Amino acid sequence: MPDVTDIIEYDPPAEDHSVQRLIAHTEPVFAVAVNPAHPEILATGGGDDVGYLWRVGQPQPAFKLEGHSDTVSTIAFSADGSMLASGSLDGSVRVWHVPTGSEDATAWMWKLPEGSVMQIFSAHSASVSYGCFVNNGRSVLTGSEDGSVRVWNPRTGTVEHCLYAAPMGLHEPRPITCLAAHPAQPVFMFGSADGGLKLAHAESGKTLAVFPSHDASVEFCGFCDVMALAASCGMDGKMCIWDLGTFSPRHTCMHTAGVIELRWLKGSPMILTCALSREIRLWDGRSGECLQTLTGHHEPVLCFDVGYTTQGIYVVSGSDDKTARLWQPRL
Repeated sequence: MPDVTDIIEYDPPAEDHSVQRLIAHTEPVFAVAVNPAHPEILATGGGDDVGYLWRVGQPQPAFKLEGHSDTVSTIAFSADGSMLASGSLDGSVRVWHVPTGSEDATAWMWKLPEGSVMQIFSAHSASVSYGCFVNNGRSVLTGSEDGSVRVWNPRTGTVEHCLYAAPMGLHEPRPITCLAAHPAQPVFMFGSADGGLKLAHAESGKTLAVFPSHDASVEFCGFCDVMALAASCGMDGKMCIWDLGTFSPRHTCMHTAGVIELRWLKGSPMILTCALSREIRLWDGRSGECLQTLTGHHEPVLCFDVGYTTQGIYVVSGSDDKTARLWQPRL
């Protein structure tokens, strides 16, 4: 998560392209998520230590999710949309039942090491910042501030492979700043604080490519699900699109400030990005062309997610201006 505490106050944007403002948080909105099974429901989490459940089109939150004692920094729905997990800087994860028709909300909390867990992965020498499944759930990936990415056997809890952000022979750690697994293939990407980006194979543990393009921390990376393309973005203002067939850069898409997150749209070569320049942009990953720029936030955009409905897609974003906003990009 980038440090934006020293950014100066901005003038209001010339245009507000958002279709709805979600106003309830009293501090920056650091996390947003759309319910994949019920896209009319979304969640936000903020620096005010709370989360909210919202319904698209309603001006007030449906529920306030209370109990954390520090910033809610991450939030995610289960695949079937029935549960919501909120992670906080207080060291806890709370799991909430998501009501889709009733008017109550219950919560369960697991706090390591007091809770019951299926597996503990212990090998990193510093904080673990990222984790995900890869290779259709056969392996678990973790990325750490110790500069390593480890591939784990989820059944035994043993390390199958270990890769480092730093080149061979360099011992100073380069903290991992992003991690992404391919949706169908046993490959993954990871970026580091020094601008490094690598592509690796989860089964062999081999590095497939090193992409030397970013000049500052790589904040996010991801794979296209319909073409052999990947993308990365960083604090240097670049979004880089990579050809996975040739392991070479296809396009470099410039922003006017650091780029915080990106998302490939499902079943599409289109990409969305959000940046410290207060913008959300829509790009064509094939040509590198910026198709649309959405403005409305008064301060940097810190996060976003995409909702897929029968009427089309919408975007929800969270900002340092303490609001979340909904958008309908033109496709």
